[in-house]
Amino acid sequence: MLKEVFLFALVAIYITTANCSFYYTELTADKDFLLKQKKIYNLFYHASQPNVVNEDLYKQGLDYSIEANIDSYTNKEAVNDFIELYKFGFLPRGELFSVYYPKLLAETKSLFKLFYYAKDFDTFFKTALWARVNINQGEFFLALYQAVLRRPDTIYIQLPPPYEFYPYAFFNSEVIEAAKNVKLYNKPDTLEGNSYIIHANFSGWYLNRDYDTEMKLKYFMEDISLNTYYFFFRENNPFWLSSDEFGLDKHSRGEEYLYGHKQLFNRYNLERLANGLEKVEDFTWDSEFYPGYYPTMVYHNGLPYPQRPHWSKIPQYKYPFLHAIHDAESRISGAIDSGIVLSSEGKPINIYTHDGLNILGNLIEGNEDSFNRNFYRSIDEFARRILGFNLEPKSQYQVIPSAMESLFSCMRDPAFYRLYKRIGYYYYRYKELLKPYPKDEVVFPGLKFESLTTEKLVTYFDYFDATISNGLPVHDQKEADSLFIKVRQHRLNHKPFNVNMIINSDKPQPVAIQLFLGPKYDGQHNLIDFTESYRYFYEIDYWVTDLIAGENKLERNSHDFFFLMPDKEPSEIFYKRVENALEGTEQFTYKQNLYGFPEHLLLPKGSRAGSTYQLFAYVSPVAEVIKYKSRVFGSYMFSHKAMGFPLDRPIYYPHFQGPNMFFKDVNIYLNLDVDPNATV
Repeated sequence: MLKEVFLFALVAIYITTANCSFYYTELTADKDFLLKQKKIYNLFYHASQPNVVNEDLYKQGLDYSIEANIDSYTNKEAVNDFIELYKFGFLPRGELFSVYYPKLLAETKSLFKLFYYAKDFDTFFKTALWARVNINQGEFFLALYQAVLRRPDTIYIQLPPPYEFYPYAFFNSEVIEAAKNVKLYNKPDTLEGNSYIIHANFSGWYLNRDYDTEMKLKYFMEDISLNTYYFFFRENNPFWLSSDEFGLDKHSRGEEYLYGHKQLFNRYNLERLANGLEKVEDFTWDSEFYPGYYPTMVYHNGLPYPQRPHWSKIPQYKYPFLHAIHDAESRISGAIDSGIVLSSEGKPINIYTHDGLNILGNLIEGNEDSFNRNFYRSIDEFARRILGFNLEPKSQYQVIPSAMESLFSCMRDPAFYRLYKRIGYYYYRYKELLKPYPKDEVVFPGLKFESLTTEKLVTYFDYFDATISNGLPVHDQKEADSLFIKVRQHRLNHKPFNVNMIINSDKPQPVAIQLFLGPKYDGQHNLIDFTESYRYFYEIDYWVTDLIAGENKLERNSHDFFFLMPDKEPSEIFYKRVENALEGTEQFTYKQNLYGFPEHLLLPKGSRAGSTYQLFAYVSPVAEVIKYKSRVFGSYMFSHKAMGFPLDRPIYYPHFQGPNMFFKDVNIYLNLDVDPNATV
């Protein structure tokens, strides 16, 4: 899905078997790592009540002075800028926050720089303690996440999933109300051990809206692990940070933005097909917008998330953004068709080059690496401000962000998928002007699939428990340490499976093997031609391995597919393991990543009778290896090709008849009788 250049020498090795799940090692934590890990988790622990929980840390935060310790930061200009901004006035604690409002973003970025430029971990931690007491919680959380991701002395320090400390963005209002009632009346749905269990449903489950087809997809769109993945995906390359200053990969961030969203849209589209739905409709800004959104969620201050009625026209108070997005889309279209973008100095830059798609992605996102943000603006930002339908703030600090303006919850809104289908239009418009790949770039006669088989693909629904008590108010430290409230929710899952293949190679050579899952039929069971369906294929696996001359028997387990992540353990268990390791009673190991795509959502739901999809397998020689390293997703190796190759350009079908390609129909069966507690 993603590529970057850079990898530690420790893990820069070729993979010689097809069963390796990650291209990095599992490490054993030393005392220094464990102490840092414990301190970082303490910063997140009931951060909304610093004077109630961890009072010693509260006092340390009160006593710390940034001005008195200005020599403890490597960038004094950034510190002085923060002090000036803070004295002028920051978003008050308890107020709502979104990164899509300029003043709030400026404050968050200034705080992040303060964290980032602390000379050592001790200074960083003291600065964070000060911010925990004095800064708005939303700004504090986002700046802290980024600082832990960017600082060299916090590499691979784990971060708690956001649904634990801010459940309001992940669960409906009735769940939050039930959690408060547990505290008041001690009457949960279920009591298991020392944990109160609340059974949760999805938005609008009690409403009968047969015309709202998106209701069929709530289990996917509102999956808390999927929404957490999206948050980490955007934090991997946040639009508000410069690559040059903060070490982001400037050579791929724009392409990663486009391809990552294309992947998410295609995965959503496969789920639509499993539910018998047609492909996502197009929209124009000046016509009625079909999907409504009724989030039935509330913020921590009691204000409800804004709604959007079905078949609504863009309200008048959004017209300034409407004018801006018309300008931005027109300029992006002109850049694609002409092949030229203008830099901020007016210099023409050719985008039909190796780096062209990356440049285009930066312009569409409107990130800090955009060559000319004043001219090309940000389609992404303006669309989110429009489609959320929330009222514009009375002042810069009275915002009520929509779900679209939250990286925690935007995937819950059907508008998210319409937006990224629209942005995908620019991706394909650019790719179509590149023309199909010549045959000698996609067909390699020296490599041949002799066979490919998969075990039966079975999906089912099970339950997942999420601990949310860290995000709820408590009376005192004792209640914080003893109260465990968990939300239990139905979710899609699948049985693990193996893919077995036999590949013949005419010589020993390194190769890249890719697996794509795509549609065979549309929502009306009509066969789709591959020249049309290729753009809806979802890349489920990619790995580099060495083949010997002759026959190679390979087996790949679904657990090993790239960028997948199993369920994270709840923070109370994770934190206890850290404490045990510090006491010397157990060993603490960790992986060199923070998050990944939820493993349980690898396959679309399918159906009881079996839904037919198409698996496309592709093998190609590796002439040059790109070593990808991400603090979020881990370390992988890729061939030096465009993301999504060879399905990233229009398909000329005669060129897709080579021996190094394999098409296979696969059926996905939904089993409603699976016992989610069974061990086999």
